[in-house]
Order: sequence, then C-alpha cells, then structure tokens
Amino acid sequence: MSKEQMRKSVLQRLGTIKGHIGGIEKMVEDNKNCEDILFQLSAVMGAMNKLSAHILEGYTEECLNEVAIADEDVRKKIEKLTKTMINMLKK
Repeated sequence: MSKEQMRKSVLQRLGTIKGHIGGIEKMVEDNKNCEDILFQLSAVMGAMNKLSAHILEGYTEECLNEVAIADEDVRKKIEKLTKTMINMLKK
C-alpha cells in the first residue's frame, strides 16, 4: 500500500471513530443507560485496536522494504513477530 493510500485509509478510519465518539457523547448527554454506553465504548476500543494494527502492518512493510536483509530467516521472523502483534491488537 502506498503512503498516500495508507494516509487516506487511516483518516477514513479515524473519521469513523470520531463519529462513534460523538455518538457516545450524545448518549451521555441524553442520559442513556450505562450498558449501552459501555457497549459503544467497547466498539470504539476495538476500532482503535484495528487501526493500530493497520498502521503497524503498514509501518513494518515500509521498514522492511527500506532495508536489505540478506538473511531470509531473519526477515521471516520479523514478519512473523509483526503478524503476531497485529493479531493481538485485533482482538
């Protein structure tokens, strides 16, 4: 993914998260019940984690493309570590 595509993707996701935060703010102003507010907060936290994973994946790809790693095993281990971290963030 190009830097410009990544930037647009991140901004789009942030816009969605911003909309959800605004909705939660309105729920609090309208005295909605805590269960509903907590459910929405959970959705926002999930979206933030997925955004973090998305950025991490792009950053790792960019970094690996900038360096010459002669040892293919090292490159594969870095990729495996990154995938593990991304999977942890998405949960």
